[in-house]
Parts: sequence; C-alpha cells; structure tokens
Amino acid sequence: KVDGHRGPTKTRTHTRTDSHTRARTEQPVTPATMVFGLFGKCKDNEEEKAPENLRAAFAPLGVLNPKGEAVKLGDVLAKDKPVLLWVMRRFSCPFCRAYAVKLRDHVGQKCAEKGVQMVGLGLEMAGIEAFVEGKFWGGDLLVENEKQEVHALLNLKRASILKMFDIGMLKEGMKLQKEFGGNSTEGDGFVLGGVFIMDKAGKCVFEFKQKNFRKDAEVQDILSVLEKL
Repeated sequence: KVDGHRGPTKTRTHTRTDSHTRARTEQPVTPATMVFGLFGKCKDNEEEKAPENLRAAFAPLGVLNPKGEAVKLGDVLAKDKPVLLWVMRRFSCPFCRAYAVKLRDHVGQKCAEKGVQMVGLGLEMAGIEAFVEGKFWGGDLLVENEKQEVHALLNLKRASILKMFDIGMLKEGMKLQKEFGGNSTEGDGFVLGGVFIMDKAGKCVFEFKQKNFRKDAEVQDILSVLEKL
C-alpha cells in the first residue's frame, strides 16, 4: 500500500515538473518579440547572395533604354563576354556621378582590355538627360521599369531616413555637388545600389551591395576580379 501510494505521487510530481518546464521554455509572443523577429528576417534577407548564374536570371527582366523604351535586360547584356553591372541610385546624385567617373577613369580601360561590357542601371528616368550630357559614364546605360525587377532580384535595400542626418555625408555631398553637379532632391534618394560582375559563362564572380550612401565597391577589388577574367 505504501509503494502503491508513492507511485502515483511520483507520477503527479513528474507531470507538474514537465508542465513547469514547458511554461519556462515556451515564451509568449509579444509586440517586442514580433518586432525583433522582423528585424531578424530583414537581416537574413540582407545576406542573400545574387543568383549564381546572373545572365540567366537577368535575361527575362524588363528594363528601359535611355529613351524610355521597354527592353529585356537579356537582350542588352552581352551573351559571349563578361559583364560589369553597376546599379546606381540616382542620375542626379553627386555621389553617383562621382563614382561613375571613378569607374569610367579607373576601371573602363581594364574592362576594354578584358572585353568586359560595362552597364549602368539607374533607378528612374529623372535626371538621365543631364547625366548623359555630362558624360559621366562610358558604358551602356539602362533604367529600371516601374516594377524595379532588377532591384527585386538582387534584393537591394532602402537606406534608413536617419542616414539623411549624417553630417559627414552631407558635407561630402555638398563638396561633390560643386565638382560634379546634380542635386539631392531629384528622384528617390533612399534606394541603394551595388556592383555585380559576371564572367563569360554568366556566373556571378563579384557582388557588392551598398549598405549606405557613401560606401561603394572599392576600385582595387573590382580590378582584381577583372584581372582574373
């Protein structure tokens, strides 16, 4: 009788312990945990890589030519040689204009030597005429369509509005504006860009996605990749 009484008692104690353990390990879903969960998902998305076969992934995407006419990206990209795709932010952006000149002057010659097609892709048509007239870019030029299909494929992000209050960035922007013209108000100034290089077979061999307005892919890193093509 004593053993029979102890048996059920132990079982009940074990059951209470399991319930208590579950209560401690199963955390309630609160607004705070939901928000942090969303941030976690965003972080994972930011780390996504470009498709390995960029040429195949780019082929069906719709873009615009400098005249605003709809074309397929696959019809513009070279099918038998490497491609450097620079996704810029805005045609009127002083930072973008300065970087365009840097790529034109320091990367253009190596691209010519290696037979690499240089393609610049703007976010929207705003400012494109002045950009072309200024001869900031030496390669082919395209523009996203309203669906922004290339940005979606490459998972390019928008910068935080807080970046607009970066004093260092504002000072640098004013300096670049005096040198390259442009302005900080024409067009969407929050979408970030990047640089992507594919080899002759269409494989992605280099990718750089902006995390802020001021930081672009280093010229030396690009040259090192081009040298191996």
